[in-house]
Amino acid sequence: MLKFVIFITALCSLAHAQNVGFEKGNSLTVTPIQGQVRVICGGFNGNGTALYSCRDIVMKPGAYDHFVGPRDARVTKVELTAFHQDGSNRSKTEDYQGARGISADAFNLWISTLFQKPLLELGTNNVNYRLVSGNTVYAEGSFQAVVTKTAMRECPMATYQSTDVNDCNSQYSICQRYFKEFNNCQ
Repeated sequence: MLKFVIFITALCSLAHAQNVGFEKGNSLTVTPIQGQVRVICGGFNGNGTALYSCRDIVMKPGAYDHFVGPRDARVTKVELTAFHQDGSNRSKTEDYQGARGISADAFNLWISTLFQKPLLELGTNNVNYRLVSGNTVYAEGSFQAVVTKTAMRECPMATYQSTDVNDCNSQYSICQRYFKEFNNCQ
């Protein structure tokens, strides 16, 4: 009988552990994409041409995702700390909808800018979570999020015509349009 109780307890713990992590999954891939765009501008505000070499990195299933974990209506915050393979770590905190068992906002998993840094890095990320309200910790645990890199994809060369000379000085917006049009080089 004791073996049966231990088995059921272990099974429940395993089932509970599988429900913790990112909503879209803990296996992610990043793919570098690139291509060239020629822009010919001519209109009321002048003429010009530009040739842009566009580069980006796309994360699947997404660069932002919600954390899902145990349900507990008392919990108001979730704290995630990702330990990267290179020994570094990064922590982020979001509001938590305890009754639903999900973070109120998505975590930035991959986008790096001047003002924000991603939670994850390439390789295996050991992520510790703490569900809290005030100074009280209601649950804690860990899971792994694995980020793998796939081969680079290249989009075909494109040419755009514009009646606004500013498009010949706006690489970011042109590259975003280009990658959207070519479905991230798929």
